[in-house]
Amino acid sequence: MASSSRLDRLRQLVQSDLGALPDRSPSPAEAFSDDDAPGGVLLEPQLADMTSKQTALPSAAKATNQTTAPDANVDRRFVWVQGAESSYNPSLMSHSSPPAKPAISKLPVTTLVRGHLASARHHFTPIQALAKYPYKFCNKSHMQPISSAFFDQGKFWEREWDLYYIWDIENDSKPIILVLESQFQDLLVEINQQLKLGLAITDEQREESLVTQFPDHPRYLPRYLGRSHSREQYDNMVDNAPSKDFRAPNEPVHPPLEDRSLERFKQLMEELWDVQKAKSKAVKAKRQQDRLLKQKSAADQFKRAQRYLGLRPGVAAGVVQSGPPEAIDYSKPVTSPFEKWVVFVCVDVESYERAHDKITEVGIATLDTRDLVGVPPGEDGAAWRKLIRARHFRIKEHAHLVNYQYVAGHPESFDFGQSTFVPLNDAAGAVAACFRPPFGASSTGNDDMVDLMSGINLDENRNIIFLGHDTTADVRYLQQLGFDAMGLKNMVEPLDTATMYRVWKRDQQPTSLGRILHDFDIAGFNLHNAGNDAVFTVQAMLGVCVREATLRGPELEKLRNEEAALKVAAALEDAQQRLRDEAEGWSDYEADGDGGPPVPMQSAPKDTKSHNDTTNSGHSHYTEGSRGGGRGGNRGGGRGRGGLAEAFRGSDYRLRGGRDYHSDNYNGGLDRGGYRGRGPSHGDYQHGGGYGTGRGRGRGRGNFDPNYSSDYNTGTSAPQVRLYDLY
Repeated sequence: MASSSRLDRLRQLVQSDLGALPDRSPSPAEAFSDDDAPGGVLLEPQLADMTSKQTALPSAAKATNQTTAPDANVDRRFVWVQGAESSYNPSLMSHSSPPAKPAISKLPVTTLVRGHLASARHHFTPIQALAKYPYKFCNKSHMQPISSAFFDQGKFWEREWDLYYIWDIENDSKPIILVLESQFQDLLVEINQQLKLGLAITDEQREESLVTQFPDHPRYLPRYLGRSHSREQYDNMVDNAPSKDFRAPNEPVHPPLEDRSLERFKQLMEELWDVQKAKSKAVKAKRQQDRLLKQKSAADQFKRAQRYLGLRPGVAAGVVQSGPPEAIDYSKPVTSPFEKWVVFVCVDVESYERAHDKITEVGIATLDTRDLVGVPPGEDGAAWRKLIRARHFRIKEHAHLVNYQYVAGHPESFDFGQSTFVPLNDAAGAVAACFRPPFGASSTGNDDMVDLMSGINLDENRNIIFLGHDTTADVRYLQQLGFDAMGLKNMVEPLDTATMYRVWKRDQQPTSLGRILHDFDIAGFNLHNAGNDAVFTVQAMLGVCVREATLRGPELEKLRNEEAALKVAAALEDAQQRLRDEAEGWSDYEADGDGGPPVPMQSAPKDTKSHNDTTNSGHSHYTEGSRGGGRGGNRGGGRGRGGLAEAFRGSDYRLRGGRDYHSDNYNGGLDRGGYRGRGPSHGDYQHGGGYGTGRGRGRGRGNFDPNYSSDYNTGTSAPQVRLYDLY
């Protein structure tokens, strides 16, 4: 047993440490209430308590030789362990921790096994092309915000991706790595939500094979590779991908390859290799020519829609049209024939945002051109809107799935009738019935259905126009339900309101349905209800077609010229501002000393190859830190203008009469607004155009890289291609 003298010496050794510890009085007992108010016990000390302890610490440390106060808590015991590190750290208490990085979207748990074949119904995107999305496939005004928020500094590769691989027939050096279109869509949804944009996968991008579908043969279908969430993991998985001869366990023998499908697969693989490459001059020229052809095709689609509605007369084969047809008077019935007497059947499908294979709603709106006979269209087709019939089907098994994270779903807010709940197995039949007489009409419980059916020939095969806003996606969703609308014998063609509006606005980018409705002063309430969206899509088609028919001639030409002049003025102002930003500060250097002493070569810069690989595969014009150095460096607090001088300026235009016209998908304020982009830049990236990168006294200097392609170092827009006239 230890002697009293040894205990006294031990007490003296630890007394100073014990005296430095702050005393904490016992908390008074709290009275507990028996009411229904929520209770709880606070597990963490309040910040005020911690602050008071830190304040009291110096005074307590001075009393190292004092004995313990009589009223001190003698029941406390402290164990001193020699060499142990103290857990007391005032610096952690005096400063709040930095905000956590935004959580990266997580994919649901998968049961996919490496090497197993994908389904032939899936659509895929080459991930190397997707990694260049903001640089190759976006409007330049949106490029930097998108890349900074979702692509730069490895953000793109840190997302979870389900990777698939496909081997070429001839090129066996490495496989092409793919991701599902649904995961591409999820990325666009997040971009649109955070940056208030309206990005979507365009038909042009599908034709370039940014999104594609493979032939239904085991040799031509991708195989699952695994799930990746970093660039290193991706590279490792690609390097160890199974060979082209790999077969999954119990996989049946492959049928022989057919010549037609083999040629199709070879062409598809060639397109996939091309879409992953940087654009060359030859590729640009070819794509410009393709764009001209697509614009003519879109303009022809617009004209046919007007012919179906009696808004444009047909031209006999071989007859040269001398000029545009005469404008119509929307207060009088149309005089041109309704070509083919078609029935427009518009479909909109809503799926669950976290599992796009789970269809929750199907909306159908129909417009029979026989009902339009003798009825004036009204301004922007307002009178014809009343003749639209609508149905809204909700899938019973998925009725509990309501979108809220990326878009606000409104499945219970169908404004054009009563919703109908159908089992998933019966959904295809319910949709198919709307493509037959009476074409989406529903009974209200009165005798109206009897009266309607009395004048209908149920055996007549009416000509059908499939209408949609991004028609391709809706057709695929219906095929997933089990109904192939394109397989109907009486299907004339599909039409797309997004394409029609691009022709009307002479814009290269698609526009959201909500913005189109705003342009025509249509109150689009409860969007993202499939039934409402289907009705609004038909209304949008009527608005576009009737307005053009009303304005065509000198008035429309004047409108086009005013819009073009505004675009030219905005582009000229941007160019002038960019030149001023680039020239600013150079004259100040003349009076700033004599150049100073020689500057020795610094040590070799840090290798940023891995950084470039993870942020912008194939685009080496982004490197960490620009040339600032010496005076000013990359960051500062003074004169240099930061950010890209081209500015993130919206391309919205307002013409006389209060009508707004928008040439991009930015969902910000109307008028010619947007982001001027003259905010501070922290020098994290250099841009090849010589833009300022600092805001400090050193007047930060941007670098110019003469070896980099002019696509991204000029800051100017791509060559403008004139949309085809409607005449």
